[in-house]
Amino acid sequence: MAWLKRHWHWLFLLLIPLVPLWRAVLLGEAIGPWDQIRQFAPWNGPPPKDAWDVLQADGALQFYVWRDLVFESWGKFQVPFWNPYELMGTPLLANSQSGALYPPHILMGLLHIPTAFAITLLAWFHLFWAGLGTSKLVRALGGSEVGGAVAGASFALSPFMLSWTALSSVITTVSWIPWALWAVLQFHGQAEAKSAPLEFRSIAMLSLIVAMMFLGGHLQFAAYGVGAVVLLMLFQLKELRARGFGVLFGVGFGVMIAFPQLLPVLKHSADSHRRNVPTEAGYEAYVASAIKPFEFANLVTPKALGDPRTPVEVGQGMTVAEYWPPLAKQGANFAESAVTIGPLVLGLLFLVPWRDRRTWPMATIGVLALLLAMGTILNKILYFGLSGWSSTGSPGRIIVLFVLAACVLAGLGVREVSKRQTFVAVVSMALITLLTVFILPGLHPSWQAGMEQLGQAVVGIGGAGLLPSVAISIVLGMGVLLLIPHVKKSESVDSRRLVPVIPVLLVLVAGLSLISTGKPVEAVKGPEDPHARVAIVNESWGIIAAAKDALMPPNLAALSRIRELGGYDSLLNKNTKRILDEINQQDSAPPANGNIMFAKPTAYWESLVDAGVSEIWSNREIDLKGNFDMRQEDGIYKYRLQSYDQDVARATAGRIPATFLIDSGNRMLVEATGPGTLSLADRNLPGWSATVDGKEAAISPGDFLAIELPAGKHQVDFRYVAPGFGLGLIIGLPALLLALFFRRPRMIVPGD
Repeated sequence: MAWLKRHWHWLFLLLIPLVPLWRAVLLGEAIGPWDQIRQFAPWNGPPPKDAWDVLQADGALQFYVWRDLVFESWGKFQVPFWNPYELMGTPLLANSQSGALYPPHILMGLLHIPTAFAITLLAWFHLFWAGLGTSKLVRALGGSEVGGAVAGASFALSPFMLSWTALSSVITTVSWIPWALWAVLQFHGQAEAKSAPLEFRSIAMLSLIVAMMFLGGHLQFAAYGVGAVVLLMLFQLKELRARGFGVLFGVGFGVMIAFPQLLPVLKHSADSHRRNVPTEAGYEAYVASAIKPFEFANLVTPKALGDPRTPVEVGQGMTVAEYWPPLAKQGANFAESAVTIGPLVLGLLFLVPWRDRRTWPMATIGVLALLLAMGTILNKILYFGLSGWSSTGSPGRIIVLFVLAACVLAGLGVREVSKRQTFVAVVSMALITLLTVFILPGLHPSWQAGMEQLGQAVVGIGGAGLLPSVAISIVLGMGVLLLIPHVKKSESVDSRRLVPVIPVLLVLVAGLSLISTGKPVEAVKGPEDPHARVAIVNESWGIIAAAKDALMPPNLAALSRIRELGGYDSLLNKNTKRILDEINQQDSAPPANGNIMFAKPTAYWESLVDAGVSEIWSNREIDLKGNFDMRQEDGIYKYRLQSYDQDVARATAGRIPATFLIDSGNRMLVEATGPGTLSLADRNLPGWSATVDGKEAAISPGDFLAIELPAGKHQVDFRYVAPGFGLGLIIGLPALLLALFFRRPRMIVPGD
C-alpha cells in the first residue's frame, strides 16, 4: 500500500488505456478496421457493422503490413531494408513509417511476439507513455500530482490519440513530444539554480528523446515536436541564458542518433513520386485541407458532427459514415480534424493561473498550433521556407499540439479556487459547448447540399444522438469541475487524490468507439512459384464509401507473402510509378489516393511479363490479349500465363533461367548458366550491388535487376543496403554512445 500511495498516478495512467483498448487486450483482436477489409474478395465477409473510413483502412493496409515485415526481419536477425512483396520490390526501412530501427519494434521482432499482439502492446505502451510524459510536464510547470494525472489521462485518451491509434507511427512519434518539452524544462530548472553547472546528462536525455521521436517514423509529427521544443526554448531564452545552446545540442544529437534511419529516408524521398516544387497553386490546395471553423463543433464532444463509425444507408446498397464533413470538404476526415478536448479540459482552462508566467509558453504553443491548423498565413512560412514541407500531409494535423497544450494547461488548473471561479468555469464551459455544437455547423452551408446529393436519408444525420451526447458532456463536465478544483496540492495521499479517477473515465468514455479492432484476414494461396508476381486488378478506391467489388486491397498480398505488382506507400519511387503507368497504359493511382498503385484491366501483358508477373487476378472476366489459362477460385478469375507460349518466349528472349539458393529480402543468391542476361524482375533501385562467383559485378542499367553473365554456371549474389545507412551508422553510433555512456561529465557554462 505504501508503494501504491507513492505511485498511484503512474499506475492510473498505465491502466487507463485499457479502457479503449479492452477488446484488443482482453479478446486478442487486432487493432484496425479488419471487418471493413474482410468484406472484399477473396474473403467476401459479411457487411461490416461500422462505417467506411478511408484513413483508418491504412491501419490494416499499411501499418499492420509494415510492422509484420519489420518484426519478421528482426526475428531473423536481419535489418529490414527491403520489401520484396509490393510495387515490384520497394524500400522498407527508407519509407520512414515502417519504423524499422525503432527500438521497441526491434525488441518485438527479436522476441518473436505475434504481430497483432505486438501492435496492441505498443499501442498500450505509447498511450501510457504519452500520458505519463504529459503528467511529468505538468509537474515540471508547477502543477499538482492530481493535475498531472488529469492532464495525462486527458491527452492519452483524447480523440486525436485514439483516432490515430491504428496508424501507429503517429501515436508512436507523438508520445515522445511531451517528454521532449519536459526535458527542455530540466535545463530551465538548472538555470533557476544559477550556480548549478549545465550537466551533459541533460543534453543526453533530450537527445535520446528526440532520437526516439524521429525513429518512431512519422517525420511530420517529429517536426511538430522539434518546433515545439525550439519555441519553448526561445520563450525561456532569457532564463536559460547559455543553456539554450544545450537544448540545441540535445536536438542536434538526437537527430544524429536517428541518422541510420533518417538518411535513407531523405535519400529515398529525393526520388519520391510526391516530391514537388512549392507553388502558389500548390499552397492553395495545401491549406484547403486545413481545419475549417465549422469543424470546431467537435471541440467539446467528438460526435457533434456525427459518429465516424456509425453507418447511414443512402440507397442502392451504399452506406456512408454519419460523420458528414467529408461531404462538405474534400479530404475531410475525423482523425485529421480531431480538435476535441472535452468538457473537463475546456472548463479547467478557465481555472488556469494565467498570472503565472510558466503557463505562457504552453499557451503560446497551443495558439500557434491552432492558427497553423486552420490554414492561416503562417503556413506560408513552412510551406515555402522549409524544404520538403510542401509534400507533407494536411496542416490540420498540427492540432495535436493544441490538444496537448490544452491538456497541460488544464492540469495546471487543478488547484484550490474560489466558488466564484468555479461558477465562472462551469458556466463558460456550458456556453461554449452550446455555441460550438449548435452555431458553428451553420458556418458551412454547403454541407446540406452535399448530403442531399447522396440521398435524402442522410439529411439530418447526427440529430438523434446529438442532444444526449451534448447533455451528458455538459453534466459530466459540470460535475467534474465542481469536484476537481477543490483537490489540494498536497504531497500526502488521501481520498481526494482519487476524485478525478471516476469522473475522468466517464468524461473520456466518449472516445471508446474510436478504435476499431477485429480478426486479421486469413492468408491467401499464391502462385506455385514463390518468386512469381501477381497482378491484382482493381479500378477504383472509395473515399466516403467503400469501393464496390474491390479485390484484395493493396499491400494485403504481403501478409500471405505473395509478390504483388502494385501496392500502397506514401513514399514510393517516381520511376516505379512511371513503370506501372506504362504497364497499365493509364494512371495507376485511383483518383481517391495518389499513393495507391493498382494493376488496371488495360495492363499490357508483355510488360507484365517483364515485371515478373505470372498470374493476373480479377473479380470479373477481362479480355486479355495472349494465351492464358483461366480458372476460378473463391470467386476470383485467375489468369495464368502459359509456361511455353510462343508469345511469352518472345517477350523473354535473351533471358536465362535462374535457381534461387537464398531469398531473404535483402539478399538474393541465384545460380544461372550463361552466356546471357540474368534478370530477376525486381526493381533496380539505388542500394543494390552484385557479385558473380564472389567477384564484384556491375548491375546493368535499367528498371529491373539484371546482369550479363559469361558462359558457364555461376552464382550471382544480389544484396541491398539502404543508401545512407552506412553513413548514418558512422554518425549515429558515436552520438548514441556519447549519450548513453558519457552522462557524468559536466559542461561548465561561462558566467555560472
